[in-house]
Amino acid sequence: MRDTFCLKWDQDHGAKLVDFHGWRMPVSYEKGILYEHEATRTSAGLFNISHMGRLRVHGPQAYKFSNYAFTNDLTQINIGSALYGFILNDKGGIIDDVIIYKESNDRFLWIINAGGRETDVDHLRRLSAGKDLTIDVLSDQTALLALQGPKADAVLRRLVKDADLDKIPYFGFGRGTIEGKSVFLMATGYTGEDGYELMVPVEDAPMIWELLVSQTEVTACGLGARDSLRLEAGLPLHGNDIDGTTQPYEAGLGWAVKMNKDGGFFGKEALNPYPTRKLIGLTLEGQNIPRSHYKVVSEGKEAGEVTSGVFSPTLKIGIALAYVGKDFLEKPLAVDIRGKAIAAKIAKLPWVRHVTKIKAKNGN
Repeated sequence: MRDTFCLKWDQDHGAKLVDFHGWRMPVSYEKGILYEHEATRTSAGLFNISHMGRLRVHGPQAYKFSNYAFTNDLTQINIGSALYGFILNDKGGIIDDVIIYKESNDRFLWIINAGGRETDVDHLRRLSAGKDLTIDVLSDQTALLALQGPKADAVLRRLVKDADLDKIPYFGFGRGTIEGKSVFLMATGYTGEDGYELMVPVEDAPMIWELLVSQTEVTACGLGARDSLRLEAGLPLHGNDIDGTTQPYEAGLGWAVKMNKDGGFFGKEALNPYPTRKLIGLTLEGQNIPRSHYKVVSEGKEAGEVTSGVFSPTLKIGIALAYVGKDFLEKPLAVDIRGKAIAAKIAKLPWVRHVTKIKAKNGN
């Protein structure tokens, strides 16, 4: 397994470490997942997400290439903004969901998932063969932190210099310093809360982590809270809810696919805008906990399958994301939990979302 800069700190602070896509990462610290979840919802949670990948695509053909390799349309945002979208395979399946930050018209920062650190790069290098651009892999030179929650902004205002946070809109970014060390500040996150993701040189990461976690509002959090937070926010997880066998439209993510953009995109011809199943949110009755791979049933028939589920710490009910056949969407649904059909209702996503940072004028 690979380790991030934070291993010793994790070990010294009671982290429960697990193998996550080949990385030794904390599920939680001494006070547990529920405490960390609540801390993020009410104050500020600090997550080490350095297992995720960072790429910079730059050069004369970087713009055209990035737009072709990506389902969303980078021509629709300004420099200083970012977009969410997908890298597709030739069958229209989701190799990865990514965020691209438009640093200039010939320079783009890609944030990719941990499971795609090799596959994404291989795919992009194949697509870019012969083109006048460079793909720099920044993953080992940098660290990535996420400070999320209603008090994250106040914490960073005390610590960040050389940057005006008021000028960084939602899905925007800027550059500043913390204790004289450079920080790439991104107003993005995976929790349904206001907050930032910070890319810093890996040699500066231990100091910046220690400084952030020493703030009275901040609680160190592991992957367990990150998962329950993102699920309450209705956000898909690659490898669970979306993967190389699922397409964006069936995952309810067609808004991040621009079928009519100039030049198209790789995988477009294989997409089906009218799939026979759909990824939906389900809310269960009582204290029941839905789990991944539990069957969704309707009037004695199999209707689909849960992809992610949790007992919501905020709502105190079981919630799940599940693929369900379109023929069953107007019918009564239940989740089969150990042979018992537990009634479930289709939920309007997200369950919990507290993002208040003003969105950029360009519609992100």
